[in-house]
Amino acid sequence: MMEERNKIIISEIKKWQENKLLPHTYCQFLLQLYTEGEAPTLDEGKPAKSSFIFRYLTKAFLSLLVMIGIFVLVLFMIYFTQVSLSVQAIFLFMCLVISLVGAIYYNKRNMLVSHLYVILAAFISFVFIIATANLLAPENTFYLAAGIITLCCIWILTGWRFSYHYLYIAGGTGILLFIALIVLGRI
Repeated sequence: MMEERNKIIISEIKKWQENKLLPHTYCQFLLQLYTEGEAPTLDEGKPAKSSFIFRYLTKAFLSLLVMIGIFVLVLFMIYFTQVSLSVQAIFLFMCLVISLVGAIYYNKRNMLVSHLYVILAAFISFVFIIATANLLAPENTFYLAAGIITLCCIWILTGWRFSYHYLYIAGGTGILLFIALIVLGRI
């Protein structure tokens, strides 16, 4: 009589667990109580959790490889080829767009890889500003200075908006260095 009652209670608890009428931990506790410790424990959920971690790490590793590939391509394009400045600027713009898309994609998913894409985008945007200023007005440093100040302001605003402390520190430092160069008469 008592065993039949326990079987009915256990089957009801399993139904509650399947239909998520009670939290998983409560159901596990009740199952352990009525089966006297013979029910499957919470450890059965670990493979799903480790599978999630494995997928997360795989995605992060692949993203890191893509980012390193973009970084190497940018360095190779700038320093080891003799293509024109306009082709370099177009290539840098495409890499900038890819890194920004990666930063936005991973930022929405709260993945740490997003910070690497943000740093890559900041680096590429800085190189892009220099290449564009050299392309449009190679003799006039005013456009280069205006572009760098604008970029530093964008970094500060973006860092403030998305709580990327390193970005607004970099933007503020860039503006301070620019002011110091003006004061010293180097620009």
